[in-house]
Amino acid sequence: MDTAALLGGPGPLVAVDNTPGAESVYRAGPLHVGASIVVGNERRGIRPDVLRGAAKTVQIPMPGRSVNTLNVATAAAVALYYLLDANGRRQARAPRPESHRPAVLLAAPRDHVEAGSSLRSAAAFGWQTVTVDDREKVWFGTPRPVRNEARAAARSHRNPLRVVPAGDAWSPPHGSRVVVCAPDVDGPALHRTELTGTGTVLVIPDGDGWEPPSDAEFARVAVPGEPGRYRLLTGIVLAEAARQLGTRTSTALRPPRRGLSYGSMLGQTALPDTDLVQPWELTQY
Repeated sequence: MDTAALLGGPGPLVAVDNTPGAESVYRAGPLHVGASIVVGNERRGIRPDVLRGAAKTVQIPMPGRSVNTLNVATAAAVALYYLLDANGRRQARAPRPESHRPAVLLAAPRDHVEAGSSLRSAAAFGWQTVTVDDREKVWFGTPRPVRNEARAAARSHRNPLRVVPAGDAWSPPHGSRVVVCAPDVDGPALHRTELTGTGTVLVIPDGDGWEPPSDAEFARVAVPGEPGRYRLLTGIVLAEAARQLGTRTSTALRPPRRGLSYGSMLGQTALPDTDLVQPWELTQY
């Protein structure tokens, strides 16, 4: 579609791009009737002429320190979730969000690229560790071509996320609170569910083949749950958990570090029973 056609629609154009001065999508409010939404290329963003013609520009806050963009389909899903107005949102926990960050379990993802894109989203929204129930063998011990595609989707060349296998019989830590986030479950809407807190584990299953604990809570996510949609589901769940955590105020004004640091060198050290995303494991397409 050319620029004139894009800007000449029946309603205002809303651009989704992490540009200076863009409003947080969490506060942007509902779309006007007839509005259109445009999401830019994840590397180059939206063309300047389209940005200038947009009635509003919104951004998805990215608290992650190394990965600061989402897959474009995930970004569109997250933006639409909030721009279509998720009424009754829970208040954020700021100013100490990290003390309430929940653990995340990706439960039985069925596609390696969907799993990789979901791990990319986790890093972008500020998680440092994610557990994967890899019963479908899409992340650990895969053939090299599959492994390379999965790591490319995860942006492994810059993603320091620690990926931990759940093992054959995962069970939640003693005393933890498990919240299963999925479409078509009997529970309150995702944005009306408390997703944060010490001891909370967010479980995001891919389909209905994963059996939740008997005492699990459920949060309903308004997104199609068919195969191939897993990255959209995980993106929305992680975005809402990050929104509820609030903004990290203590480090927001720190200047970025330059060069190697002790912490970044630790990120290159292998840990037992974990998978650290490493630059030398990746074939970038």
